[in-house]
Amino acid sequence: MVDEKKIEKLQNEIENLEIQFERSGKEAIFDKNKKDHIYKQLKKKKKELKKLLEDSE
Repeated sequence: MVDEKKIEKLQNEIENLEIQFERSGKEAIFDKNKKDHIYKQLKKKKKELKKLLEDSE
């Protein structure tokens, strides 16, 4: 059984990264690397969550 707290934690991290990513769009004029870094983190967390959810089935 997959740890429900771990899934919930990942979901919260993804939500926070999505908010940061939206905000970084406005700042991308000055710091494009920051937006790219946040996008990569977001992608990684989504992949982790997907794998956890698949393992729980």
